[in-house]
Amino acid sequence: MSERILIVDDTELNLKMVGSILLKDGYEIITARNGIEALEVIKSKPPALAILDVMMPDMDGYTLCERLRQIPSTAKIPIIILTALSGVEDKIKAFDSGADDFLAKPFESQELRARVKVLLRRFSERESVQTNEEVSGKVIAVFSLRGGIGVSMLSSNLAASLSQIWGTPTVLVDLAFMNGQSALLLDLPLRNSWADLGRSPAKEMDMDLINSVLLHHDSGVHVLASPRRPQEAEVITADHVQSAIGLLRAHYHYIILDLPHDFSETTLAGLDMADQILLMLSPETASVRCAANALETFGQLHYPPDRTTLILNWPFKGKGLPRAGIEGALKRELGVVIPYAGEAVVSSILYGKPSALQMPLDPLGAFLEDLAYLYSKEDHKQNPPESAGEGLKRVKVRAQARQEKS
Repeated sequence: MSERILIVDDTELNLKMVGSILLKDGYEIITARNGIEALEVIKSKPPALAILDVMMPDMDGYTLCERLRQIPSTAKIPIIILTALSGVEDKIKAFDSGADDFLAKPFESQELRARVKVLLRRFSERESVQTNEEVSGKVIAVFSLRGGIGVSMLSSNLAASLSQIWGTPTVLVDLAFMNGQSALLLDLPLRNSWADLGRSPAKEMDMDLINSVLLHHDSGVHVLASPRRPQEAEVITADHVQSAIGLLRAHYHYIILDLPHDFSETTLAGLDMADQILLMLSPETASVRCAANALETFGQLHYPPDRTTLILNWPFKGKGLPRAGIEGALKRELGVVIPYAGEAVVSSILYGKPSALQMPLDPLGAFLEDLAYLYSKEDHKQNPPESAGEGLKRVKVRAQARQEKS
């Protein structure tokens, strides 16, 4: 049976043009000339995907998109905003309204067909994800009391790398509720977030609810995103965090926590449930002081010392505090030093493409992929699953090369 696509536009010519393009790929096309008509059309049978114009009378495309997200039968369908408005603000508004993609007019027919195909495949794969299998997931928390150290950068790259290495979906959980950017770092539209979980009591949370709000990246990373607005975070409690991580741990092999720079109740809930804490710092005095405060707090919380690894990230070009001086001040050895990568990091953040995905063969991408392998589950390292992907092959080739050099 062909998939049904809804096209909403107040211009007859646009309806026919878009419809004729998609008819060539065998889709069933239904049309509406305004938002009210569209809401009537979907009552009988919801579409598999919707394409909405913005500038329409009575109800614009943004409002219609929000309405479709509120209706159970269309809440999860992919939505494309297709409009002559092409500014950055228009694109942000489209994603804020719940759209999955944004395409400016005029457009190439091949691009429209490709985007429709990709979205339908992505959402089909999302529906087919098997979450009934019980696993024993590993929770890795990335943390720093000082901002600008690269916590989100490392978190997103670890999640992407683990998925590419082991060929299994990985969950990136953004616990920076006030200003989290995990979805942005993977160039994902913020259609659902923690705010959708916070509306219900923590004890009523189940895996179906969590799956309904996870954002899905083509790499296999599933993101539990930070709320769009800070006020939406007020309803999220430590109990919500504990329940969500507990459920995810039973269904996903790897859960990466992107933590804020504080010791709030929700942050502590994440740290308490972590199997591994990667404490990040940079080679400057304020950062080392923050790391010392964090280690002191971990001690007061009775976290085992071997649960925490110090990760030194070199985010700036030039001199910094010497490694020996940092280790002496903290009375701890640094576990890993991430070298300065300059434009490579800027590019990955700017375009929402983690270095480990965008350039896995370049020095930074390879380094981060190897780092993800280092913190992988021991049972995976000893007995790689059949699902293991190309990332594992790259890791082994590099390991063999290093062994031969030594």
